[in-house]
Amino acid sequence: MKTFKLQCEILSPLHIGTGKEIEPLDYIITGERLYRLSFEKFVTDMTESERLAFEGILDKGNLLETRKYVEKHINVERNTLYSTEASPQIKNLYNTKKGDIQNQLLIYPFIRTEGDCVPIVPGSSIKGAMRTAVISKLAADSGLPKPRDFREEDTFEATVLGYKDGRNDPFRGIKTRDVALESSAITIRDVKNVARRNGKLQANDMQIICEVSHSWISGKCIEFEAELSFDESLFSTGFLSKTLDMDFIKKSCLHFYMEKMEKEHEKFYKNSALEKYSNQLLCTSLEKNSFLLRVGRFSGVESVTLDNYRNPKPPGNKMVWGRSRNLAEEKYPMGWVKVTVCE
Repeated sequence: MKTFKLQCEILSPLHIGTGKEIEPLDYIITGERLYRLSFEKFVTDMTESERLAFEGILDKGNLLETRKYVEKHINVERNTLYSTEASPQIKNLYNTKKGDIQNQLLIYPFIRTEGDCVPIVPGSSIKGAMRTAVISKLAADSGLPKPRDFREEDTFEATVLGYKDGRNDPFRGIKTRDVALESSAITIRDVKNVARRNGKLQANDMQIICEVSHSWISGKCIEFEAELSFDESLFSTGFLSKTLDMDFIKKSCLHFYMEKMEKEHEKFYKNSALEKYSNQLLCTSLEKNSFLLRVGRFSGVESVTLDNYRNPKPPGNKMVWGRSRNLAEEKYPMGWVKVTVCE
């Protein structure tokens, strides 16, 4: 194995989700923090009389009464899985809406280890972002015709990479590992979907609350170290359809993602109130061995599809995708990471 260390800096808020939601009864916000509750620990700590009282409240099916009881009696030091910082906007929203049964106050959690609830950046997310850039580069160089329909799109990546069986996929020869983040790297923020209307960026009323990372652009630098390993013995057998190396991956990512950042700036942020944040990203210093990645949810359709080969459209709708952006607290673009390769 030839292994490269990747020094990564989170440039803008990052959300890598689990596909699940945290229900309002599963957390409380007090002080400046959100506490993710463990009902197993909560109930185990109860006396018999407290348990009977709590069961009586549950039997009524009154969610607001249940929420008030939990908030009053929970021991945040003993009865929680983890805690994380909540932004002032989220704290205010919680205090304003927690008595409103119509507002579910659902939160999309950041992916964490199952046992000790440590936030992680999955190696698959890093490798997947690299894969998109590499395949886009190879497709552009191949001169292959554009897929005619979704059935051809399903096999297009295999055609570009030259394999007929997933066992021959060259990315099988590249390994990454999950990376743990400090618990202090995560906060709770509101994410707004915005689009240009009449020349101005405007947000819709959709409520999206997410656990996201802090970031350089939002005022708190978060770094982590990942690894990328190449199985040289597997590549040398000729079993894999192509040979990939760090230099090709780096160049592919640098071209693919820098272009996306520039185009997004021109299309959405230029001459808007958010231009200063986008300009900060564009001014990111990239050293000789550095490149950009876009990772996680809210990356934008252009950053997760192949240049000139896929034009996704919303199901049952004639409008193309890519006409809006999701921004943390209505100002920070999502998902940008700077990667520096260290051998």
